[in-house]
Amino acid sequence: MTDGYESRRIHFPMKALRIVCSLALVVFLLFSPAALIKGAQTSFTDARFVQKEKGYQGTIVLYHIVRQRPYIGSLTKWLTDRAEAYEKKHRGTHIAVEGMDEAAFSERLEYGRGADAYSFFSGSVYEDLLKPLSGLETPYRDGLFQTDRCVPYAYSGYVKLIRSDRNGTSAYYGSDLTAARLGAGRDDAPEEKADVLYLDLRRAGDLIRYKDGFAASELEPIDNYTDAVCWLGIDRNADEQKVEALTDFFAYLQSSDVQQTVNALGMLCVRTDVRDTPPEALLKPIYKTYATVKTVDPFRYQQMYDSLLADAVSAREGDMDAALRFASRMEEVLR
Repeated sequence: MTDGYESRRIHFPMKALRIVCSLALVVFLLFSPAALIKGAQTSFTDARFVQKEKGYQGTIVLYHIVRQRPYIGSLTKWLTDRAEAYEKKHRGTHIAVEGMDEAAFSERLEYGRGADAYSFFSGSVYEDLLKPLSGLETPYRDGLFQTDRCVPYAYSGYVKLIRSDRNGTSAYYGSDLTAARLGAGRDDAPEEKADVLYLDLRRAGDLIRYKDGFAASELEPIDNYTDAVCWLGIDRNADEQKVEALTDFFAYLQSSDVQQTVNALGMLCVRTDVRDTPPEALLKPIYKTYATVKTVDPFRYQQMYDSLLADAVSAREGDMDAALRFASRMEEVLR
């Protein structure tokens, strides 16, 4: 009797424990996370040895066409640095940036040596060279825009440089199209002797930095017009994987954090939600004026540039018909 009683006393709790464990297992299976069920359906080999799908693996070539330059430094170097930073977050993707002037760029195209993508100022690239773009949404500043085939990522402008030791009012007007468009008259004293000079920002900066007699000069804005907007576009022959990678890289260059770094070059951001910080106090009034922009369609500008330049030169020599043609064409290319 004693042995039987002891046996029942031991086995009864064990039976109850088995029932409780079974019920717990049923509850667990009923309410377990979907991820665990999915994991149970995946083979160990797939989970252990099959790598996750990666983005583009290889080299992408980006030409930067130097029609204009920033107030200080090199935009080619800036792009190279940004490409290297991007590569660290996208292992296996290498973006090779090559800087060149317009003559070298035209020669490469003539010999069929195009790139996968292009960084260019308004007027340097024709529309048919590029593939349609999609998937980029950026809050642009008033006056800036993206076209079907390119997006802006930085811009510069034009200024009036006033010598501190001026004796009169003689002026020098840069030979660029914009200075002519400003209708600054026919007083064109030599650059070294002029009291007031109308120049692009880079030339003004170089005079202040390197030329005696200009160090204490002042900079004033002319207006908020500029054709010195730099764009990004993808070559029409780029394959789908490169297009995807480049679209992502363009979005990176337009991101808020990266946009803030263009100020170090004396250039301006394209985003309305990023505040510019000029690298020098001298540039504060310029940045204020260029907070909004009046600029050209980059492709119409390319089509009409030669005619605009010819009319501008003739207009400055007193040809009123050329001046009217110039004004009409400018209205057509302005956005």
